[in-house]
Amino acid sequence: MSRRIAALALILLLPLTLAFADPRGDAVRCKGVSGPGHPPDLVRALGWLGEEGSSAVWQLSFDRPLVVPDPDEPAFRIDVLVRDPRIPTMSLGDYRRVNRIVRFDATARNARLTLLFLPEGGSAFFNPPILEGRSITIEVPGRLLLGEDQFGKVDLTRLRWSVVVRDGGRCDLLGNGIPSHRMATVPPPTSSPTASAVPSTMPAPSASSAPVVGVVAIAVAGLAILSFLALRRRR
Repeated sequence: MSRRIAALALILLLPLTLAFADPRGDAVRCKGVSGPGHPPDLVRALGWLGEEGSSAVWQLSFDRPLVVPDPDEPAFRIDVLVRDPRIPTMSLGDYRRVNRIVRFDATARNARLTLLFLPEGGSAFFNPPILEGRSITIEVPGRLLLGEDQFGKVDLTRLRWSVVVRDGGRCDLLGNGIPSHRMATVPPPTSSPTASAVPSTMPAPSASSAPVVGVVAIAVAGLAILSFLALRRRR
C-alpha cells in the first residue's frame, strides 16, 4: 500500500515541479560585457511539452508588463538555453553547458524567434512568441529544436533548459543559468499559449499568480487523498 501511496503522490504532485521561481532584483553584470542595463526582472519560468509532446513551450513571467519594442538601445534579449545530452555542449560567458539557444530580441512586437545551433554553427527562424502583459510564451517544434529520430519521432523529455534575460551589460539568470530544468509532461492548469484575451471589463490575473492558484489546488487535493488513504490503511 505504501508504494501505491507514493506513486499516487508523485502523479498528483508532478505539476508542482512545473514552475521555477526567480528572486526579484537579482540582475548581475554579464560576464565579458561592461556598461549599464536594465533587463526585465524574471520572476517565474514554466516549461512543458505541447502538441502531444511534439513541441517545447516556455512561459516566462516578469515583475511588470513587457515593453516591446524596447524603447532603449540596445533592446533587451531573452535567451532560453537548451541542452540536448546527445550533442556536445559549449560554454560562452554566462552560458554554460548549452548547445541550443532559443532567442527573442525585443526589437519589434512581431519579431521572430531565432534558434541557434551552437556546435553546428547554424541558425533557423520560427514564429514570434505570444506577449500578454507581464508574460511571454515561446513555443518551438521539437523536430526543429532537437531533430527527429529514424522513425520520425522526437524525444523532448531528455531536454534540459534555463533562461537568461539580458540588457546592455546586465543579465538576469534563472538560477545559475545552467540548463538543468526538466520539461513537464503536462501544461499548467490555467495557462495555454493560445488562450483568449481576458475581456476588458474583467481584471486580468497576473501571469505569475494564475499558475500558483492551480498548483495550490492540486497540492491540496493530493494531500487530502493521501490523508484519506493513510487513515484507511491504519484502520
